[in-house]
Amino acid sequence: MQLNNQVAIVTGGGRGIGRGIANKLADHGATVVIASTSMEPAQIVVAEIEAKGGRALALQTDVSDFDSVRQTVATTIERFDQIDILVNNAGGSARGRMSLFCDSEEDTWDYVLGTNLKGVFYTCRAVINHMQDRGHGSIVNIGSVAGMIGLASQVDYSAAKGGVIAFTQALAKETSKHNVRVNCVSPGPVSSEAGRSIPPEMRKNLAMNALSESTGFGHFAEPDDIANLVAFLASSDAKFITGQNYPVCGLMNLGLNVPLGG
Repeated sequence: MQLNNQVAIVTGGGRGIGRGIANKLADHGATVVIASTSMEPAQIVVAEIEAKGGRALALQTDVSDFDSVRQTVATTIERFDQIDILVNNAGGSARGRMSLFCDSEEDTWDYVLGTNLKGVFYTCRAVINHMQDRGHGSIVNIGSVAGMIGLASQVDYSAAKGGVIAFTQALAKETSKHNVRVNCVSPGPVSSEAGRSIPPEMRKNLAMNALSESTGFGHFAEPDDIANLVAFLASSDAKFITGQNYPVCGLMNLGLNVPLGG
């Protein structure tokens, strides 16, 4: 996979999956714009990429604010003249306010839908004319297995990510004639900085108890497991792939109970 002379925007690129994706795209030759609400972690990722000889830029971006998104896109084009790749990674569930739907509140729905679904609308709308005019582009949306099977206590998040998957399919049908591809990657549970801060023995118990019945491996994925597929879909190696959703969830989407060691 070669992404030389390609310019990519990665939303939520300062941490977790986004950090892994930004580094992976840079490793394959792309110039990467890390669009993040928090500049400090984004600048750390820029430093990581530059230390390896790559090019990167951090831009403060709130994907739930259309003006902020449009400014990031305009700055990227002004600085690099082009946008070839958009990775919509920013999002997340309102974990501190997770509840059954019967106990949920409208402000939580607005936050989750605004960040996970409307934010994808905003970024895609901001880049789509540029990509279509150039006759080239790859958009990779980060969905979730929650959007495929639905998760109790995360009804709003499941709905938002299900919307991302359907949006991906619909937009791909509109843009294929312009050689703009749109795909989706739907992770299951992924290791994060927060997860890695848990003591190893406790983490092992959590993986065994919480995940062994929902994945075939009994442990979290790593950010690179997601980033590898994103880089492939962004590249010309995937030039005939569009409108697809790829679960990276260790069988969780199939609802299989696979005994560990079985």
